[in-house]
Amino acid sequence: MTDFSKHDEVPPRDTAPPVPPQGPAQGPHAMASPPPLPPYGYGYAHGPLPYPPPPLRPPTTPAMWAHLGALLTLVAGSSVCCVGWALAWVAPLIVRSNQPNKHDPFIRHHAAQAINYGITTAIVGLLGIIGYGGGFACLAAYEDGGPVWLPITAFSLTAAAALYLLTGLVFCIIGSTKANSGQWWSYPRFFALPFVRG
Repeated sequence: MTDFSKHDEVPPRDTAPPVPPQGPAQGPHAMASPPPLPPYGYGYAHGPLPYPPPPLRPPTTPAMWAHLGALLTLVAGSSVCCVGWALAWVAPLIVRSNQPNKHDPFIRHHAAQAINYGITTAIVGLLGIIGYGGGFACLAAYEDGGPVWLPITAFSLTAAAALYLLTGLVFCIIGSTKANSGQWWSYPRFFALPFVRG
């Protein structure tokens, strides 16, 4: 039987294998250790930041609901109880008056635009109702020998109010889309008279 303990190539049982040196690797196959992370905000001139910056996008959901609230009040209120045209400013006012939204300029701007649109819509709707009622009154006067231009003018006022309301619905959709994407946007001046400042 061979005694292996007398040979030099067999290590004794009580010794452990050598441990590789700790620390940075050396040699031709060594990989460089990554540089330390720079402080936040540093690195635009030296490459991308090591981690993403905090979001700078404004809060878009309340601003979007200011426009959508006016739109839904106008459509649903006018189809159910015929007064939605007079109350389209209520939902944006609620959004603007909410405590977390009072000091946010983005939400205040969009809510003010929607409030101005709602108030202008109420005025135009009232003019349309006056023109509608006046048109029938002028028709009765025309049958008794009154001027023909009175009923035409009254019904033209009603048609202009209806066209305004339909076009305003499109601007409500545009406003809600712009607010949802974080863009500052204003209604055309004729569709939102500046009663309330942002």
